[in-house]
Amino acid sequence: MTLGQLREEIWNTLARYDLALHPTPPHGHHPNFLGARKAAGLLLRTPEFQRARLILAGMDAVLKPLREEALKAGKALILPHPDRPGEFVLLKDLDARRLKRVREAYRYGVKVDLKDQPIDLVLIGAVAVDEEGGWVGKGYGFPQAWLAVEAPFATLAHALMVYPKLPVEPERRVDLIATPTRLIRP
Repeated sequence: MTLGQLREEIWNTLARYDLALHPTPPHGHHPNFLGARKAAGLLLRTPEFQRARLILAGMDAVLKPLREEALKAGKALILPHPDRPGEFVLLKDLDARRLKRVREAYRYGVKVDLKDQPIDLVLIGAVAVDEEGGWVGKGYGFPQAWLAVEAPFATLAHALMVYPKLPVEPERRVDLIATPTRLIRP
């Protein structure tokens, strides 16, 4: 199996069983899925999220509840610039209701260099993960392959996206995986 075949298998399964939420179809995305808010709720209660002051987060729809809760809790948030790969925007003291479209984050934040930021937690979308912390993304965009941050990486996944062991080489490792029913700490 190739990375592309694994991605297609996950996307097709989520679509076939009506488990994918906006944006649909899930193909080409880190899918938003039925139960994602419940999974986010589990992740929100972790010590890693609770103690984080500065969070680097992807722009995927599946991560929206986590971004909103971070802002509501007074945490600072760094997002990738929507149109400039490799650029990042810091959002601080922002009312989460003002950020209606994540693509407009650059209007409310300031450009920052990741090297200078004491990031406590990284939130990323996923296409597939495994019980050992292996992660496969959508194949482009955030998080970039070169992204090296000394903080725990966390993601959300539907149970159908979780393998005992990925059938391909993982693209990176994650430290926390929240599904609608459980928290996986590889």
